[in-house]
Amino acid sequence: MEVGPAHPLLGSILANLGREIGRPLDALREEIGRFLDDPHQTISEAERAQATTLLTLCDELGTLTREHLGLSPAGPAAGDR
Repeated sequence: MEVGPAHPLLGSILANLGREIGRPLDALREEIGRFLDDPHQTISEAERAQATTLLTLCDELGTLTREHLGLSPAGPAAGDR
């Protein structure tokens, strides 16, 4: 999705969020991944589907933000872990 004159509000939001969204988004994604990967966690198929959707949305929002800000695909917090 191109962020430009057709989406000035989105561009403004992403510019203001900048790197502030990267770390919490990465942390949320990691925790959801741990939840899904935990062999001792018993969850329903509906819960698994919801968590998988959240992972996808985290990835999409992270990608959109990084692309708009001209950052690397790995994101600003990738080396901070």
